[in-house]
Amino acid sequence: MKTRIAHYAALICLLAAGALAQSVYVDYNHDVDFSKFKTYAWGQGANPNAIQDSILMQSAQQAINSQLGMKGLQMVQESQNPDLVVVASSGMKQQTSYNAWGTGGWRFGGGMASVTPETSEVGTLVVDIYDAQGKKMIWRGISQGTLSNKGSKNEKEMNKAIEKMFKKYP
Repeated sequence: MKTRIAHYAALICLLAAGALAQSVYVDYNHDVDFSKFKTYAWGQGANPNAIQDSILMQSAQQAINSQLGMKGLQMVQESQNPDLVVVASSGMKQQTSYNAWGTGGWRFGGGMASVTPETSEVGTLVVDIYDAQGKKMIWRGISQGTLSNKGSKNEKEMNKAIEKMFKKYP
């Protein structure tokens, strides 16, 4: 019986660890011919979820610019009437996962089990692409992942997430 409890506790830990892994979601308007777009510009405006950290924003923009360049798109100024407008936003939330462990006694002997909560920061990056002429969103990429205390690790994970997003750009 206690062995079963320990196995269930281990399974819960594995599932919780999987929930904290980086996830990427992409959706787009399948009726739009993306091959007609040749230029893009970064959108401006009052975005309440704009990335506040200027270093992180610069890094995200560079990674997105690189990915869009590989897709054959050229960045222009907003005043040059781009085909697309790109907007990036982000957010953070705290997430609690539970770590469980246990030791079982032999047969009916005593055993112990413990469940401890662990709080981590989860970051979300959203990249929206709009058709500048039609003024409609045509593509969205969302990435979520657990943040580290190390800025370089967060930047590496963000770049990896942006790369995953744009693999699904039509």
